[in-house]
Amino acid sequence: MHITITSNPAFINVTWSSDKAGICALPAEHAPGLLQPLTGVTLDEWLVAAHPQDGAAVACQVARAMRERRPFRHGLRIACLDGRTRHVLLTGLPAPHGYTGALVDVTEQHETLDAATGSAAGQRLIVENTSDLIAHCGPDGRYVHVSPSYTRLLGWKAEELVGRSVVEFLHPDDRDNARQGLMMVMNGINLNRVMEVRKRDAHGAYITLGTKASAVTDPVTGANLGAVLVSRDVSLELAMRQQLHDMAEEKVALVESIDDGFFSVNANWEITYANTQAAAFVGISREEAIGEVVWDITPGLAESEVGAHLREAMARRESISFESFYAPLGIWVAERIYAYKDGLSVFFHDITERKLAEAQLEQLATHDSLTGLPNRAWINRRVDTMLAQPAGASHTTVFFIDLNRFKEVNDSLGHAAGDVLLRQVAARLQSCMRPGDVVARQGGDEFVVAASCTGREAASAIAQRLLQALDAPFVADGLEMRVGASIGISLSDAGVASQLLFQKADTAMYKAKALGGAGYQFFEPEMCTGAKRRLQLEAGLHRALEQRQFELVFQPRVDLGTLRVRGIEALLRWNHPELGRISPLEFIPLAEERGHIEAIGRWVLHEACRTASQLNARHGLALTVSVNVSARQLRSSALVDEVLAALAGSGLSPRLLELEITESALIEDMAQSEQILHRLKAAGVRLALDDFGTGYSSLSYLKRFPVDVLKLDRSFIGQDGADLQFVGALIAMAHALGLSVVAEGIETPAVMRSLQRGACDEGQGYLFARPLPLGDLEGYLAGAAAVMELAAA
Repeated sequence: MHITITSNPAFINVTWSSDKAGICALPAEHAPGLLQPLTGVTLDEWLVAAHPQDGAAVACQVARAMRERRPFRHGLRIACLDGRTRHVLLTGLPAPHGYTGALVDVTEQHETLDAATGSAAGQRLIVENTSDLIAHCGPDGRYVHVSPSYTRLLGWKAEELVGRSVVEFLHPDDRDNARQGLMMVMNGINLNRVMEVRKRDAHGAYITLGTKASAVTDPVTGANLGAVLVSRDVSLELAMRQQLHDMAEEKVALVESIDDGFFSVNANWEITYANTQAAAFVGISREEAIGEVVWDITPGLAESEVGAHLREAMARRESISFESFYAPLGIWVAERIYAYKDGLSVFFHDITERKLAEAQLEQLATHDSLTGLPNRAWINRRVDTMLAQPAGASHTTVFFIDLNRFKEVNDSLGHAAGDVLLRQVAARLQSCMRPGDVVARQGGDEFVVAASCTGREAASAIAQRLLQALDAPFVADGLEMRVGASIGISLSDAGVASQLLFQKADTAMYKAKALGGAGYQFFEPEMCTGAKRRLQLEAGLHRALEQRQFELVFQPRVDLGTLRVRGIEALLRWNHPELGRISPLEFIPLAEERGHIEAIGRWVLHEACRTASQLNARHGLALTVSVNVSARQLRSSALVDEVLAALAGSGLSPRLLELEITESALIEDMAQSEQILHRLKAAGVRLALDDFGTGYSSLSYLKRFPVDVLKLDRSFIGQDGADLQFVGALIAMAHALGLSVVAEGIETPAVMRSLQRGACDEGQGYLFARPLPLGDLEGYLAGAAAVMELAAA
């Protein structure tokens, strides 16, 4: 064998030749340091030494080709002596003295192709722009997703197709066969053929399509997820099929107009016709192709699956349709071979883009489109698989992760910033995964990790690593933020089902959140009681308003100078039909979390105004009624209209309605809060700053917001009045600002007298009365004077 090697050390470009016995003779310039020695060996022997796997496989095919004096072309890897592995293209042609050929370095092209085919963005672009009709239908045979080409070709919009049966749009005569074929594919039977069906377009006309159906299965469990349908317009093909058999000269222009490559061969495999697209496929002109043996001008055809199908069709005189990966060029092709008495006619086209699109559709069926993580369905099946493994019942652990402050980011910066944050969280979680661990997005701001570990110590180490990763700051919309997370952990037991694991982890996560978040909790059996109660409360909140389960009770507010009742505070109670009286401390946070608080707050406002108006009218009083306003209500631009409607509907004077707002609610959106409070003030409504001193207490808030009343939190009011000096300073400050002061939580006469000495305006607490139902309140008001005299004693 004679070898010539290029001077560039980064590549291997070799021309070679051998004698008739196939023995290689190597000159001195054989590029030492790159290739295995060739002197005195045959090409197939050298190939085996060049790479244990690829070389051995190619050597057999090369040896057979050289014995049969056929040209050959193979791609393989070779192990260079400098430690590198290179991808090369080996070619050979028969020559009078033996064989001649080339060994060409194609490593760069191979890596470029890998990068291109691995690009998820490229796959999505292909789905959106391919001319083929690509659709995903679910196991029920209804469209789940369709490509934009449906609109371009058939005129149907995606929303007109999704959710409707695939066969609904077919010609009535084609529906049974199509339905049967689709069911076979979904049952795992590979039809290995293209179905020709007539599909109705948006104008009522039928277009004949060639459709290939491929089952979509879960990559882990093999569960049926439906099918991918790829169709293309074959109307021209069908109209031409009979004419192409004859290959009359007047039909040449028509054959040239189609996008497919087309050629025909006679019984001796000689090309009798090739259109421009087919000739270009092998890099020659139509004129050069005609008369040539198809095997001689098409690289690697003889050894390929395509070549095997051609030989089968010729031998059996049978038409065949198939799709195959054509390794010599690294592409996917679809071919339809029509056999006739004197040879074959072949249509083919490159379907690489469509194959990538199918892979992308399968990805979309099992992965979250925002983060790229597996979705809920995928992780459920993955955990099932883990539990089914020999050690799975004792080693599988599920971590349920909920972001603590994601809602704040979404509400303040918008959904786009929230999406950026979720993608960053997904990347952080993925970076924490060990081999075999998986992370999925459950939905919203919830994620799930499934890991193989034994015992609480190992699970705690994983949870701490996850919390540490999520505790570091994120950046979204140019702002640095910390969101933190709460994690619930569920350890598997023998016989446990995956759904129970998820439920336990979810329950433990809520326990972690209830304990302040930014931590983790293992599931404990006693948590089930709390979880069951929480579920009962959640379900009951949906019906509580319409079934009139809510009730208002009223706690009197007393003038500490005269000891006369000046007003009442409306407090909400829930009489659950099964759980009894529910504390607002338990159900109000749940109502805020589940989005019920605005409807409940609206009912409280109207009911309190109505009750106060009727109470004042019956007893000839002018009591002020205080109503608490939640942070969510304060953020709503409809609050002012709701207040005015409640006043108008009840006939209550605006000066007798006092709205209590906490400091924390005010500062969530200070600009919005200030605007709404000024509008309420202009309407004549009194405003009270509730629980003063427990939040962000700042004098600037008292000056900025138009409040009338300062309510001192009970934590400032000791049981013996010992904090009088400090409380007195607060009262004096409030009076200097023109505010009246109400003290909460007065329980003893000593505390009352201390507040009287400090000039506190009003008070409320158990010393005067507990919160009372309306009937008890009316009785209390009737005997209030006697009660006050007793309290003052």
